[in-house]
Amino acid sequence: MKKLLNLALLSTFALANNITVNNPYVRQTPPNSKTTAFFLELKNNSNQDIKLIKAQSSLSDTAEIHDHIVENGKKMMVQIPQIIIKAKSSTELKPGGKHIMVLNLKENITPQTKANLTLYFDDNSTIELKDIESRSIKK
Repeated sequence: MKKLLNLALLSTFALANNITVNNPYVRQTPPNSKTTAFFLELKNNSNQDIKLIKAQSSLSDTAEIHDHIVENGKKMMVQIPQIIIKAKSSTELKPGGKHIMVLNLKENITPQTKANLTLYFDDNSTIELKDIESRSIKK
């Protein structure tokens, strides 16, 4: 039984290593803002496409995967069901593009804010990021 448990733990660790996260940060907010966003780079080290399908944050009970689209000449933000990270490549979540939107913030995001973020993938792996720093982003 112990060998089986160890094997299960090793398999989970191997799955988690398929994706690496680089340069995560959360956008600082003006007073009384109810939304912010996380930005980061997702690198897929595997030979198969992997999808980011869900995110959760310590900043709010509501986090959604978003992208910007142009419709009728206007750029707008929309919720999307997933972000595909192609095999052996990277996907950048950045201002004006794909990102993790956080709604109904519990508090303002200041230079002192440290946030936690959990990412869920379609291969049943999760990545927990702790103490993510905030950054000021000019619009």
